[in-house]
Amino acid sequence: MFLGRIKGHVVSSVKDKTINGQRLLIVEPLKVIYSDANDGANGDGGAGGFEPTGRAIVAMDPLGCGTGQLVLISQGSSARMADGMKQVPTDAVIVGIVDEAVVGEVKLK
Repeated sequence: MFLGRIKGHVVSSVKDKTINGQRLLIVEPLKVIYSDANDGANGDGGAGGFEPTGRAIVAMDPLGCGTGQLVLISQGSSARMADGMKQVPTDAVIVGIVDEAVVGEVKLK
């Protein structure tokens, strides 16, 4: 699994019948920046955070996510283990909406 941020959505009028009615979202995977909360050596005050990877994936959204939300993505064969995805030809599914992410005692933004 990995963390990502919702960037937009995909509209497809012709698709496999098993994904009819499924929302398809564009998700940018995020790199977690680990920094010691006390060092501040990288100029961020030791806050840590997320860095965009510049990549994008299309993921199925059974949860009703919105643009800008931080989400948890399951990818590969594990994606088809998510509820309702057993017979769906998918490589990525949003399996959680993240309320907060904490490394050590630092909340990542």
